[in-house]
Amino acid sequence: MIIDTNKIELLLSDENLTDYQIEKMTGVSRVTVKQYRQNGINSMKLANAVKLLDGYRQMKKISKKYSK
Repeated sequence: MIIDTNKIELLLSDENLTDYQIEKMTGVSRVTVKQYRQNGINSMKLANAVKLLDGYRQMKKISKKYSK
């Protein structure tokens, strides 16, 4: 699996999503999401990267559904 860090950063930089919403969508805790948003993703665990990338994909599916 290739981890696209740009997509993870897009998810984390989306100001329309709260830390809580990302937590519910991905299973990554709010505290961890907040740390990534403040400090960057350089020391991110692989497991969290996979979860956040899946969250990005979910977000894109939802946005496509409502943009039609």
